Amino acid sequence: MKTHLDTLEKAWRRFAAQPGNTHLALAAALLVGLALTVTLADGEPSGSADVTGSAGFADSADVSETADFSETAGVPKTAGSSKTADSSKTADAPEKTLSQSVASEPDVTQSAVTCSVAINVAEDTVNGAILTSNRLVIILDDIGNNAAAGERAVNLPGAVTYAVLPFTPHGKMLANLAHEAGKEVMLHAPMSNLAGMALGEGGLTLALTEDEFIHTLRAAIADIPHIAGVNNHTGSELTAAEQPMQWVMRELKAQGLFFVDSMTTGNSVAAKIAIESQVPALKRHVFLDNEATPEAIDRQFQRAVDIAQQQGFAVAIGHPYPATLDYLEQALVKLPEHNVVLVPASVLLTHP
Repeated sequence: MKTHLDTLEKAWRRFAAQPGNTHLALAAALLVGLALTVTLADGEPSGSADVTGSAGFADSADVSETADFSETAGVPKTAGSSKTADSSKTADAPEKTLSQSVASEPDVTQSAVTCSVAINVAEDTVNGAILTSNRLVIILDDIGNNAAAGERAVNLPGAVTYAVLPFTPHGKMLANLAHEAGKEVMLHAPMSNLAGMALGEGGLTLALTEDEFIHTLRAAIADIPHIAGVNNHTGSELTAAEQPMQWVMRELKAQGLFFVDSMTTGNSVAAKIAIESQVPALKRHVFLDNEATPEAIDRQFQRAVDIAQQQGFAVAIGHPYPATLDYLEQALVKLPEHNVVLVPASVLLTHP
């Protein structure tokens, strides 16, 4: 027995001495030590390592919900009003992007592979609990027209994301303010809608030629500093049209921007085209303030929290209405009580 152990020890030392094998040898030694400890403690032979998943992540469960498509464009509903553009169609959970794809690792027994997966898990843990928490994205749209409301929105606690309308009186100032506060900024790109609502400067419509369309989009992107991504303002018409969405995504890919589909129509192809164009993309789950009353906002906020708890993440969109800001000022600090962490939109795309 001792002869066999001596032979194994010599072979091990030769392996460990080879360039590049030091870390693998150390990791394998630690794992062997752990296996021996378990064996001695339990009196059972240790089995092969069973490693599944990718860095501790699992695919998100689908959450089906009724979509509350909204193109109110800054006009909150009051109590007793009927919902605009209600749809019985269901909104899908955000589709997987290339950066969101998570493939399960096969079971492995080789120490080197086991160690590699274990190190990834450890690094993710060190990077913060944010990677293993239920995550909620809250995007506040229509930033830029009202300075006081915009400043109050930027002062909300936590990692709220701000979607700023181009060519608005206070858009640049509020984008800079949000950036200085460490918050994420997006372009809230006006897109044509079926309700015939005015878009203002920077509006993207089906009437534009390709050159006009790209020029308009580039000008809107350039108008708002510090943007990391884009979402659509209204857009029930444009987001259902494949060719203009291809133009949008081609430009976003070239500029390294992500896209959030506000889902103002169940016919939107925006997220699908984004994924096909290799643009990181998300879909909205919940509108917080289609009805801007405390009771309705609370109901929608709790719905977003429930989705985050069920599938690990959720995307909610609201507006800088007084009632919404009143509610969020109180509710955001209580998210940890629900095991939910508020994150910028980009976090769901970089750490799926």
